[in-house]
Amino acid sequence: MSTVWQTTNKSRKKLTADIKTLLDAASATDWLGPKTAPVLLKPNLVVSKPASGGATTHPEVAAGIVEYLIDSGYSNIAVAEGSWVGDSTARAFRICGYNDLAEKYGIKLIDLQQDKAVDISINSENFKVCETIAALEYNEGSLINMPVLKGHGQTLLTCALKNIKGCIPDTEKRRYHSLGVHRPLAMINTVIKPAFSLVDGLNGDPTWEEGGSPEKRDLLLLGRDPVSLDVHACRLLNIAPESVSYIALADELGVGSAEISEDDIVYLNNAPKTTADKAPHNQKDTEIRDWINSIVDQRSACSACFGNLAQALKELYETKGEKAMSTEFPRDKKSILIGQDFKGMELPDDKTGIGICACGKEVFGSDVMNNNTVRTLKGCPPSQAAIKKYLS
Repeated sequence: MSTVWQTTNKSRKKLTADIKTLLDAASATDWLGPKTAPVLLKPNLVVSKPASGGATTHPEVAAGIVEYLIDSGYSNIAVAEGSWVGDSTARAFRICGYNDLAEKYGIKLIDLQQDKAVDISINSENFKVCETIAALEYNEGSLINMPVLKGHGQTLLTCALKNIKGCIPDTEKRRYHSLGVHRPLAMINTVIKPAFSLVDGLNGDPTWEEGGSPEKRDLLLLGRDPVSLDVHACRLLNIAPESVSYIALADELGVGSAEISEDDIVYLNNAPKTTADKAPHNQKDTEIRDWINSIVDQRSACSACFGNLAQALKELYETKGEKAMSTEFPRDKKSILIGQDFKGMELPDDKTGIGICACGKEVFGSDVMNNNTVRTLKGCPPSQAAIKKYLS
């Protein structure tokens, strides 16, 4: 189960063919249900940005899988996704090229942000999933996970395990962050089990989940075990797997195995053995991310809220320069507050609150509130542009 297949795609004109070769090599149809049963493709469309920016799954990757399924006799095919809180899945489908994909192949697009929620119990704890996802098992259907190989501002990595977060309602996404995100993320993977994951490693952003600094890697990964895939993904991005807490938690819960060696990797298409020390990486973005984490006190912050703050700070850092920004927001001072844990709290003096949760005890009646020593910017989430303007 822990085998990972890895191939390269140097020519995007051959992408569909390379995906079919990859799926054939693993006999992927053996992992799927009956040919009349539904097959849902779950890409990463966290934001409404084209895949060229390094945040979202290439529609051409989805096209390769769709053609493979059609050639194998499957006809009940759909794409299902729920973008992050604050963005629109419908807009993401359009901007990311999935409307064109659906029209070309005659498949459905399912907006999970508009789906009903279903209650489930995991280890006697209550969770919610989208009804379309919950119905798959009953209908003998299959979920195909299509994450992007990329970094994340909060969890360091987002790949196979974290992509499942798009299968839950927006209210549940917020709740996960109030619970610390790692544990509930590992737990939901015990019940939402893709038939397999095909990872888009063509040009993901190694630092930011919302993209902006893509790096060309030309990789495609395939596997049934999302834990093993994530461990391998960490190594490709120079991330220590043990620093991504949900990986070890998922391993403990039996989702998969974190024990994966070089012998478990099958290299296809003359793919070179890609090790961490050979992997390209934008060191400047890593430095900026480390600086952001040193000045921001984030407590149960939702991905969209923190992501918008991180990108705003990144742009200011790049525009004003390290010296100016480090003077305004010194390292390790934690002068910016963000996250659900600040709701209703009396904010400390000389702090800046970002988002409606960090507005202190003030009545949420205006977009921007200046309260002597405490500054706050309302929004759920506040936009990247609004944050940048406010902090300028």
